[in-house]
Amino acid sequence: MPPEFSFQPGSTTTVAVFCAILSAVVLMLFLGVARASRNTPALVTYRLVTTAIVTTIWLGIFTVIVKTGLVADHPMPRLIILFAIINIVSIMLAISPLGGWLATGLTPGVLVAFHGFRLPLEIVLHQWAKQGTIPATMTWGGSNLDVITGILALLIAPFATRFRSLAWMFNIVGLLLLFNVVRVAVLSSPLSFAWDTEPPLLVAFHLPYALIAPVCVGGALAAHLILFRTLLLKPGSSPHPLRMKYEMS
Repeated sequence: MPPEFSFQPGSTTTVAVFCAILSAVVLMLFLGVARASRNTPALVTYRLVTTAIVTTIWLGIFTVIVKTGLVADHPMPRLIILFAIINIVSIMLAISPLGGWLATGLTPGVLVAFHGFRLPLEIVLHQWAKQGTIPATMTWGGSNLDVITGILALLIAPFATRFRSLAWMFNIVGLLLLFNVVRVAVLSSPLSFAWDTEPPLLVAFHLPYALIAPVCVGGALAAHLILFRTLLLKPGSSPHPLRMKYEMS
């Protein structure tokens, strides 16, 4: 990372809350897999172990990349490449068998409720902006309006399964707001074409802050795509029987 950039860590309280949000997102993934497998008890262990392995490998690789300073030493183009990899991994997760388990085994209401974590996350970001950890552009006082998604998730979730049109509306709005978050994050980072923000967004170079990208942003992207898969299914649809037989073997 260029020497002219210094990072101001967030307060102990905000970092603790942030880590709790990260843990909650990962926990919701495991709970979702378990819930999606409730009608096929024989697959629960297989699916949970598979999910644990995939999650550990992905977050382990990401943590090593950040810890070694590989991206911080050369933000351009490595930061852009890292963002692209996160998006690719999230898309692969959504279209993978794991994404299929969640899409066919969870209701739209549950998948919408998952995005509720974006409300407390935005509150943490707001506090970090006050503390000088991130630029104000990354909060609702700037260009990041993702707090709307978190609020909508909590309001719409109880009705999303019965009124699928609400789930469609939420998913489209939430995905557009997520794209905006990524846009603002890139333009707030220390890249040559970015905005002249003070401070620049440096969380991608420091742990545990950097985990916001694969866990929260990547998790939200995957969840939106999985919800689209669910909404494109007819109510009551289940996985193909041949796939079920294959998974049990």
